[in-house]
Amino acid sequence: MIDRVELTPFGPAPLERSSGNFWLIETLRRWGVTAYAGVNGGGLIHVAKHLEPFSDLSQATDGAPRMLTMGEYVAGFVPLGYYLASGRIAGCITTTGAATKLGGSGMTDAKLHNIPAVYLIALNSTMSIGQAPLQDVSLHGMNIVPQLQAELGDGCVVIDDIDTMEEQLERAQAILMESKPVAIAFYPDILSKGVEVDVPSRPRPRGYRAQDVQRFVEEFPRIAEGRRVVIYVGSEAARWPNMPALTTQLSELLQAPTVWSVNGANAVSRDNRYGFGYISFGGNDEAMKLWRGIGPDDCVITLGFDPGEYSLNLATIPAGQVWSFTGWTEQYGHIAGEFRHRVRGNYDVVRGDLDATLREVIPQLARRGVGRRPAVDLPERLNTRQISRDVREGSVDFIAFYEQLHQSWRPNSIGFDDVCIAYKDRQYVTQRPHPWIPFHTTHDGSAMGGGFGLGVGAKMADPSLHTFVFSGDGCWRLFGGALADAANLDLRLFIINNGVYGIVDKGLEVVIPDVEKRRYHSSLPSIDFVAAARAHGWDGYRVKPDLSNLKEIMDACYEVRGQSIVIDVPVDADQVIGLNPRLNNLTTKTYL
Repeated sequence: MIDRVELTPFGPAPLERSSGNFWLIETLRRWGVTAYAGVNGGGLIHVAKHLEPFSDLSQATDGAPRMLTMGEYVAGFVPLGYYLASGRIAGCITTTGAATKLGGSGMTDAKLHNIPAVYLIALNSTMSIGQAPLQDVSLHGMNIVPQLQAELGDGCVVIDDIDTMEEQLERAQAILMESKPVAIAFYPDILSKGVEVDVPSRPRPRGYRAQDVQRFVEEFPRIAEGRRVVIYVGSEAARWPNMPALTTQLSELLQAPTVWSVNGANAVSRDNRYGFGYISFGGNDEAMKLWRGIGPDDCVITLGFDPGEYSLNLATIPAGQVWSFTGWTEQYGHIAGEFRHRVRGNYDVVRGDLDATLREVIPQLARRGVGRRPAVDLPERLNTRQISRDVREGSVDFIAFYEQLHQSWRPNSIGFDDVCIAYKDRQYVTQRPHPWIPFHTTHDGSAMGGGFGLGVGAKMADPSLHTFVFSGDGCWRLFGGALADAANLDLRLFIINNGVYGIVDKGLEVVIPDVEKRRYHSSLPSIDFVAAARAHGWDGYRVKPDLSNLKEIMDACYEVRGQSIVIDVPVDADQVIGLNPRLNNLTTKTYL
């Protein structure tokens, strides 16, 4: 008789921990990068096997490297929202070829908005080069590495020799510390070789350049004596803690009218009585009157420097003296690390982390004195235009919608405006930032639909954040297929439903008013967004034209129940609220 033997089934074999594939993910983990989004396949499979699935929000804080499977267009924006919500770095992974192009839209916005992010990009195996491989990214195909180098410069890191992998990762970490994205492109067969890598996380040095601060506090009282001083708050200021209080202190001390860019608003307190509002795209009337009136007798202090077309509208600052406070050396739009070319008068840089610099500058100036300032008439309301409140039947009054929404925010919220009329109308109506909800937009790349990925990234970074995305019915076309992948992320997605590409439709009435509207190519077929959302596992609501159910909707939005919600907002595209100064550029030969 043969004794019965109990057989224990074999479990999965342990993952190898000796190849470059493992050490790439492990090194990034040691730097704090644990969240990724993308689609597996091709040259990624031996990297992605070292990532756990990201299947629900409870896994967001366990410290394990995880991957949310989501189409690459959306995934490319996930690291941006992740960073803006938490100040921590995340990644996007793309397979060879077309996937890199899809994820590249988010990578471009990361560059244009100075956001550190990691893009892991699989190249073709070195053994396949010249053999017409699938999705050929070699020099015989789309030649992707020179493309990445052209866009990112040193931010394109190529792992083409396992013996230099450690050196390349050290360079990648240095790029991230400069608040810039990095693309780590690798050959799968090279990365699969045995290696051991030791690139520990290095903290970024904090502080300011003492000689710059000393020069400023000595020269400012003399140069600014009797002159108007205007403060311009940019997005860099919003990266540091306690900036709303510091900008208020500076405004009060200098008796300086203060304006801000749409992202710079997150560094401004609504109680800053010197606040004149948002400038340029969707800018407030008082802010634009002030900004357009700056001349050679004025001084400007910039806290950060947002140079993009939606902030400065291709113009130079015409002040006689500009002091640029910044901790960044090679941000988007710079020349030789400076913005001297964007200033008409004298230009000086004060380098250092903005919060640390202001904490040093403000008390020194208070002791020394800041000189005399002209009297400033402080506006209570920041808008003077009369805007029609008559809208077509079935639509909300968009002004009333944003006014009521502004009174509905609760603590621990975050908002993202997509590339639609939401990213010019909200700030005009609300005039000042809300203390309970920072709003972010990555407008410089003008990539429609990116706001959805920003919201996904924010929830992955901090599941406790009540996350709101405002997107358009045109933007939906670029992310609608990804809704099912985010159904359990507790996202709140407002669709501004006006039946057209709104920025195009109203803009072309200014740019080419004599052309018949059908040639604007801006109309959109109607979609039942609530039905579509529910088909993808979301809940959904429609805002009634009289806004009578908006409170009920907002109550539902603040319930934490694990299910994402779409809110359909019917809007009349002919109700023009925030203005678009860029249209003046489009009517010139510069763009023809």
